[in-house]
Amino acid sequence: MQAIKFVERHSDPMEHRWGQRVTLEVPVSLAVGGRVLGRGVLRNASMSGALIDTSLELSLFTNLVVALPAVNESKAGPRELAACVVRRAHGGFAVEWRDMGCPAIVTLLERISGRRAPDLVEDEVFTKGKGIC
Repeated sequence: MQAIKFVERHSDPMEHRWGQRVTLEVPVSLAVGGRVLGRGVLRNASMSGALIDTSLELSLFTNLVVALPAVNESKAGPRELAACVVRRAHGGFAVEWRDMGCPAIVTLLERISGRRAPDLVEDEVFTKGKGIC
């Protein structure tokens, strides 16, 4: 019988996003179960998630809808992004998008950053020679 070797992995729990973070200041409304509970501000976002400043206190793994304001007048109404709370932070929480890289978030990130979507997907973990786990 062989002994199983214990392998300790170290990672930064704050760095688990897919794609480049883009700094934002976008007001959003936050809804749970079809009911708007409050407002917040997207502080940074990537193709996979975002950090939202808000006074709301939601539990980890709460499913919610983040409503973005309309990008331009030709498309009326807010864009709704399904998300899940993955980390609580002082003054808000981090979410993971349910539909990563969806058109609404791609458009927002491209517009704010001035970069194209393929450049925003490039992950620092792979480009800085750290390799795959």
